[in-house]
Amino acid sequence: MRTLYIHIGAHRTATTSVQKFLQTNFVKLQRLGYFHPYNAGRHVALMNRLFSGEAQVAEVAADITARADGKAHDLHSVVLSDEDICMRRDLSVLARFREHFEVKIVFALRRQDLWLESWYLQNVKWQWNPSLAHLTFSEFLARREEFFWIHYDAYLRHVEELFGRDNVLVYAFDKAQMPDGPVAAFCDTIGLTERATLAPAPHTNTSMSPAMSEFMRVLPLDEIQPQQRKFFERACAQVDKTRAKQHGRQSSLLMDPDTRLRILDLYAAGNMAVAARYFERETLFLDPLPARDAPLAEMRLPSEGYAVMQDYVADFVRAMALIRAEEAAAIADRN
Repeated sequence: MRTLYIHIGAHRTATTSVQKFLQTNFVKLQRLGYFHPYNAGRHVALMNRLFSGEAQVAEVAADITARADGKAHDLHSVVLSDEDICMRRDLSVLARFREHFEVKIVFALRRQDLWLESWYLQNVKWQWNPSLAHLTFSEFLARREEFFWIHYDAYLRHVEELFGRDNVLVYAFDKAQMPDGPVAAFCDTIGLTERATLAPAPHTNTSMSPAMSEFMRVLPLDEIQPQQRKFFERACAQVDKTRAKQHGRQSSLLMDPDTRLRILDLYAAGNMAVAARYFERETLFLDPLPARDAPLAEMRLPSEGYAVMQDYVADFVRAMALIRAEEAAAIADRN
């Protein structure tokens, strides 16, 4: 029976880079016995169909098996990936795959204070959830219990009940525990250790600087279509890059030291339980906390209108014009 690895997240643990890596190495992975169905990168559409009942597990399993059987190489493992899976409270639909595969759940854990900071910046950047997209960081923190999946102990116990403890594979998104980077950590977790023939992992979907995030927070990007939203996101990214060259990189720390300790205390007991259960130690995350005197990010725009126009809007207009010119040139090249 083939092994089916289902990568469920969490967000902000280089999931996009993992998915790009799997997609880029679609053929090469097969030579190593790994199959990434549909070469999708992220299987969000498939998961939406499964959880809505539009697609049936038995039919999907049969289709994946037929595709794997038709490949030139002997494939022992299948890899599905979608970080939104962990946002679902009940994964019992996916447990039905156990009738067709030996199922392993892969879950990357990021320390909750850092995760909340990064998740906030992503919500402001992409604005897929209007109720979160325009909040200040303190307002966002007040709603942290909505992100139930970062109570790792409780969430993992649900997963263990469905799949069995031995079939749940976790790793910590911690620099100290990922010496070769997050994509390598993912690969090691699924037993993909011979990677010399594979294309390197890309670094994608980075957060904007806090200052640019504040600029984006006041933009109504949630009111426009996703494709148009991507255009504005690219323009903001270009401005952010320009500002970084002019002013240097900004601190990404959004929490003051006391808030950080208070937040971590909320998750401490659960983290200790996960550390004991999965790593046989007391501490789950090994990276040190930021120093108490580490500079905090400045999430504010210039108070004067002219300064905003000069520092942000002018470069934003230039970036939009540049991107439009690049798109027009690409279309001309194709014709």
